[in-house]
Amino acid sequence: SFDLNFIESPDFRTLAFNALPGESGHNPELKVKSGDSVTIKTTNAGKSFHAFGVVTNPDDPTTVVSGTTIRDPNNPLKPNESGEVTFTAGAPGTYYYICTVPGHASQGMKGSFIVE
Repeated sequence: SFDLNFIESPDFRTLAFNALPGESGHNPELKVKSGDSVTIKTTNAGKSFHAFGVVTNPDDPTTVVSGTTIRDPNNPLKPNESGEVTFTAGAPGTYYYICTVPGHASQGMKGSFIVE
């Protein structure tokens, strides 16, 4: 399983998972094998609202892979809330995990999700 924390820079301009850019552990690459059962736990360690999903296109939150979401922009994780999702890794390829709240991925809240 993977643990991902939503974090924000003090000025809220930079958003990330686990660590800010340049810090160890920033937006870690997640690697799994096709058919694996994958559990992702997220904690909102920031002050904004966040939601999680695996997508095929990191610039388009509507490309979310069914069954991979934790909350959604209409019902996000509030500060200090946590969530968890378990799904089966699908076809091999490069996917991305993002915050599905509009604008957050482009501010840096995205990482690679590799299915081998």
